[in-house]
Amino acid sequence: MSQKQYASFSDRFLESFAGSSIFSEPKVAIIELIANAWDAGATEVKIKWPEKHEDPFEITDNGHGMTETEFETRFMVLAYERLKEMGGFAHVPPDHKDKIALRPAFGKNGKGRLASFAFGESFKVSTTKQGIERIFRIFIDNNNRLAYQKIDEKESSISHGTTIFIEKAFKPRLSFEDAKKEIGMRFLVDPNFTVWVNTEKVSFEDVPKNHIKEYNVEIKDIGIFPVKVIDVQATDKSTQLHGIAWQVKNRLVGECTWKGSGSEHLIDGRKSVAKRYIFIVNADSIEDAVLPDWTGFKNYDDKYKKSCIAIYTSVKEHILDLTKGQREEAFKDIEGSIKPTLRKMGIVSREKWEKFVREVQEECPSIGNDELEKIASLLAKLETSESKYGLINTLANASVEDLDNLSKIIEEWDIDVAKIVLDEIEWRTKLIEKLQSKVLNEGSDEVQELQPLFHRGLWIFGPEYETIEYTSNKGMTQVIQQLFGSEIKGSSTRPDFAILKDGTVGLYSLPKFDEDDFGEIGVDRLVVIELKRPGIPIDREQKGQAWKYVKELFSKGLLKDYSQVVCFVLGSKIDPLESGKSTEMNGRVVIFPMEYDMVMRRTKSRLLNLHEKIRQAPFLKETRIRAYLNDKAQLNMFEA
Repeated sequence: MSQKQYASFSDRFLESFAGSSIFSEPKVAIIELIANAWDAGATEVKIKWPEKHEDPFEITDNGHGMTETEFETRFMVLAYERLKEMGGFAHVPPDHKDKIALRPAFGKNGKGRLASFAFGESFKVSTTKQGIERIFRIFIDNNNRLAYQKIDEKESSISHGTTIFIEKAFKPRLSFEDAKKEIGMRFLVDPNFTVWVNTEKVSFEDVPKNHIKEYNVEIKDIGIFPVKVIDVQATDKSTQLHGIAWQVKNRLVGECTWKGSGSEHLIDGRKSVAKRYIFIVNADSIEDAVLPDWTGFKNYDDKYKKSCIAIYTSVKEHILDLTKGQREEAFKDIEGSIKPTLRKMGIVSREKWEKFVREVQEECPSIGNDELEKIASLLAKLETSESKYGLINTLANASVEDLDNLSKIIEEWDIDVAKIVLDEIEWRTKLIEKLQSKVLNEGSDEVQELQPLFHRGLWIFGPEYETIEYTSNKGMTQVIQQLFGSEIKGSSTRPDFAILKDGTVGLYSLPKFDEDDFGEIGVDRLVVIELKRPGIPIDREQKGQAWKYVKELFSKGLLKDYSQVVCFVLGSKIDPLESGKSTEMNGRVVIFPMEYDMVMRRTKSRLLNLHEKIRQAPFLKETRIRAYLNDKAQLNMFEA
């Protein structure tokens, strides 16, 4: 077995791991190093900025510092999981808690500590905790691995803090003034976090005029709220220290965030605008509404609630003004993508559509362009559809569970397929409802109305009729009509089936084709459905009558030697001695007597008993109501 081998590291491994900008961009590097001090609960950061090559670089903070074990497990572990090990907020030293209430941390994976390599090939870290100072040298060894060496350990005059020092630094491609500008645009939200560069305190004066705007929000009976808007004019990596920062008596209340008073996000953090702007609000006028621990305001305080609405409104208006061009561009993109649908709309409908889309852009700035395009497309289609906004009304009245179920159905079935299936179920359950109202009512004398239903419902009698297209055979029907002569009533108005004095006969055939030229040569199969009026029992005579029809058709040459015939004789009662099927012509003709009650049970079973499960469906209720009104109208005519 060969000796265990290890992966090697290329010259650019650490740069690739941390990101090239951290190693090569002084602007990015210094922001990362200050962010580390922020995460350490510091209130002050002092920087010595190198103005020429081989000047010293140094950054010192008064954060919590590290013990040797913490240095090894935090500072020297690549891909350190800060959220898992330390949580999402800064660990604040005890003597800073009167100045820092709530401070969300920047760090997540520990890459920022490598930013010191932007200023030199190696650096020293002096970190103090509990009055003990420990000094380490950090460098990249000959195998391109991150390495450290402990240099010293001693008692210190300070209790906590960290310094990173490079004796001979690279000259950064960032001037002293530009360094203060970049820092000022990001770290002025908390007055109790101060940054000094070469003994000069970073202030709003360091932010260029074209990056900062000031205005006042006057709230009646409360006071004036000065607001500073900082535009970094570049999209930062995250929304950290972006959003609205409330300051009272020169102290940050809560955190700088885009979250509203109810924790709703005023702006989608994924949008560039959320990573670009900072609103600093001077809220001295509502000092009494600040919570004792300064983590926020009292949500129940009337002055705060009124101020909150006014400030959020002003922020929203300011952002809408800033993003007007972006919204217009997004609107034109949406308009172009659904132009064919918009062409079908009238002038009024088009105006309504445009007004809606623009209002959504303004009222819901967090909505993405893709989502807005889908909403706009849906609205346009609804406006041009026959149903208009009936769908929206239905959705509005649906429960959360109903909406989830509908979403799942649409995901698993496309709408066209679902409609085909549901239309078929609707037709078949309606058919059951109509059959049931007639065949199980012994007082019904409208048996002839059922024959068209059975024509569409041959599937009731078995799967062999499910997919085969049987058609009403008018030629055979005329033969039956002639067979009964004067006994036929109403045959001229019912050409598809014969109306007899005791019921009806319908004949549904399937043609046979010649194998050579595929021409139609006769009847391959015939289904005879004879419906008896309620009260007339099915006995041998009734079954024989069906055989009589078939013999007549054979004698007239309408049926051939190859023709197969199935007769269903349906009624409310069957003579027990005649309940079985009978056959003629060596099985080519089969006669089935069947009670209406059995027909209905077979019908429901063939439809998986869905009729009972969806009995309260609106279309079935409507069918029952129409049947009731029709029966009532006929009764009134009879009585008149």
